[in-house]
Amino acid sequence: MENPAQTMKRPNEENACASFITILKSLTGIGYEVFSRPDDVNRRTKDIDFILSPRGGKNGTIAVEHTRVESFEGQIGYVTTWCDIVCLVNAECRERIPCDRYYFLAGPLKLVDPLVWKSKDKQGDAVVQSKLVSYLSAWVAKTAPALLLEDSDMQTEYEGHKITLTCRGTAAQLNGNVWGMPEEPQNQKALQSERLGRAVGDKVPKLARYKPGFKTALLLEDVAGTLRGTTLCGYGGLEEVDYVVVFVSNKDRMITGNVWKEGPVWHSFVPGDRRFPRGPRHMSGGRGAV
Repeated sequence: MENPAQTMKRPNEENACASFITILKSLTGIGYEVFSRPDDVNRRTKDIDFILSPRGGKNGTIAVEHTRVESFEGQIGYVTTWCDIVCLVNAECRERIPCDRYYFLAGPLKLVDPLVWKSKDKQGDAVVQSKLVSYLSAWVAKTAPALLLEDSDMQTEYEGHKITLTCRGTAAQLNGNVWGMPEEPQNQKALQSERLGRAVGDKVPKLARYKPGFKTALLLEDVAGTLRGTTLCGYGGLEEVDYVVVFVSNKDRMITGNVWKEGPVWHSFVPGDRRFPRGPRHMSGGRGAV
């Protein structure tokens, strides 16, 4: 068994693995734990991130590889900054918007970019963000009560940039809140396809070396939340991977996880019992077994 103190993994890698262990427990009824982290000790060749072993000595050891997939350069900074802004807006709007609905607020990259690449004038940057949050908070509080139908939306314009508020319906664990929704650039699919192809081409051969003695899992951390099974199943080599799971993350935390592939089965639409979590508080991840 490994010594956890010796790990060199990044927090998002650890959290993705811990969240996958949670998913495995739900899918199989078996508790798993990290047995080793081959890539931390193998200095001769590129190796996988984790080996998971089932508790109680049951068969079913799993080789796990994780990778983060950006759709375009700077996407992580954009998504993180926009979510921070919306979090502030949400705090201002609590109890001022319908408590039986939840909403998504989408803002374009060009609006957020100046706040991602901060200038040396920290006080000036703070003023710019404060003005944006104040404007959006007032607009959302005024607009949300008029948006009660699922997928209905309204737009506003701020310094020449269009911002969209959408009512996404009702869900007990989400209601009464405004959530950040990153927008996609016009060439999103082409950019994502190129980066995803590189990721799969690099990661799948590592997993293949552990066949046939191990099951295998590829964990794709998708900061945009736009990867779909119909996109993924077109990449060579994935048909040999036992589990393909797409996580949506924010600040290294796994917010949601969708199981797109189990054994030979690709889901064109993820069934409800293959979507995790049931509520956002359950998928943060953490060190060790779950």
